[in-house]
Amino acid sequence: MEMRDGEALVAALRGSGSVFAEQELAELQRAADESDVLEAIEMFVERRTLGEPIEHIVGSARFAELRIIVHPWVFVPRRRTELVATIVADRLGELAGANGTPRLLDFGCGSGAIAALATHRVPGIEVVAVDAEPNAVACARVNLPAALVVHASGPDALDDHRASEPFDVVAANLPYVPTAELALMPHEARTFEPQLALDGGRDGLDPLRAHAPAIVQRLRVGGIAVTEVAPHQVAAASAILTGVGFASVAARTDERIGATALVATR
Repeated sequence: MEMRDGEALVAALRGSGSVFAEQELAELQRAADESDVLEAIEMFVERRTLGEPIEHIVGSARFAELRIIVHPWVFVPRRRTELVATIVADRLGELAGANGTPRLLDFGCGSGAIAALATHRVPGIEVVAVDAEPNAVACARVNLPAALVVHASGPDALDDHRASEPFDVVAANLPYVPTAELALMPHEARTFEPQLALDGGRDGLDPLRAHAPAIVQRLRVGGIAVTEVAPHQVAAASAILTGVGFASVAARTDERIGATALVATR
């Protein structure tokens, strides 16, 4: 294989639609160097130009101060989800000095990024992580070696004794893209990530409707559930949460990363 120089590789990435071609090439080069395969960078660039997420190619994604392992066909953690993870970690940190061990349920955990950041910032918490995708469960078990990671379709399906006690915090990073808008998502997401992690149903809130009743029951009184939504969904999502028994719902935003989260208190 004739090796192309850096400028040609950047041009290939940019020609395939990459906005940050130089940064992506640096990421691919790092992975190629670590694999110690001379032609790896060429193969990595070719995979990227075909639309494969760079996180799947290099095997990890940046998430706040961490690197999260990301297997192929697993939802790639988004930077905007750092808002949910930070809210979760902050609440667990507030509880860490109180009696008992703070408990987190990471529902729809994907790669386990939210729980990984929480355990990094607040060591010693107890974590149960749940996802309906087998590939995600396998990936989360790598990122959360001390957690109970369960393959289940909902929080009401948990039957392990470690999951039977109420939680202080539930992170519910549910899909919220309306089905009709999936076609507008980037090619790499539609092609290389599981649709179950993307499809929010008719208005994007069907997963929240389906799981909110079980989520509130999994929380101790005073506990919080944190979920990510689009800005235009705040009112409807808040109504769903109060309708199943949450005492209050507050919206949080971070314009730097384009994130909106709801914090629902039982």
